[in-house]
Amino acid sequence: MPYFSYTQIQLGPIILQIWGLFLGLGFLVGYLIVLRQAQKHNIEQKKIIWLVFFLFLASILGARLAYVLQYNIDLSKIFYIWEGGLTFYGGFLGALIVGWVYIKKTKLNFWQIADILVPVVALGIFLGRIGCSLINDHQGTIADLPWAIKWPDGTLRHPVAEYLALNGLIMFFVLYFLQKRLKRIGQLFIVFLIWYSLARFFLDFIRVNDPAYWGLTASQWISLFILICVIILIWRKNGIVFQLRKLFKS
Repeated sequence: MPYFSYTQIQLGPIILQIWGLFLGLGFLVGYLIVLRQAQKHNIEQKKIIWLVFFLFLASILGARLAYVLQYNIDLSKIFYIWEGGLTFYGGFLGALIVGWVYIKKTKLNFWQIADILVPVVALGIFLGRIGCSLINDHQGTIADLPWAIKWPDGTLRHPVAEYLALNGLIMFFVLYFLQKRLKRIGQLFIVFLIWYSLARFFLDFIRVNDPAYWGLTASQWISLFILICVIILIWRKNGIVFQLRKLFKS
């Protein structure tokens, strides 16, 4: 594929940033889906509206803070989100911490809310990575493949953003399929954690320009940490692996 980069759309006097547009679209679509799911589960709408609001703020600030720390940018620029530079794991962990606190305060069920949210998160990943793809934000390693992108320097490279977007889309459909089939709360959340952590760990090997620490990127180390936590969760949830195996045999 030839190199491309579409960073802006101009609508008369208004200039829209492509990546920000798709990021906002992901949050908007996710918000509407979460409201509908909450209604099905008889969860108070007001609590969900405030939850989504706090998750939005926490994810943006967490994503920006992680980016600033990872790339050694002046901390005074932490709120300069218009300059670009957000990380998924920073946003995810920020939203997870703030969401957990809010859920505990409002006496909601954390595992139930997490199960409702993760298909939406997967869809948001897909839409956000479409934005990354259009601006060609992620440079991949050298690849001699029919779908490789030919960069301006003449090298053929993996289309990492497209891989990440496709991963998010497939994950959304699988989680949506499992949503009504996994009977124990928390199982869908654990499936999401395993899937995304493994996918991100391996995809980062074909991604360049990210700082490495002892041979791995920050995202890979976080993925490993999450997988360790998931192993503990699986043990504590008492038999989730057996339940999943039984599901796919039926």
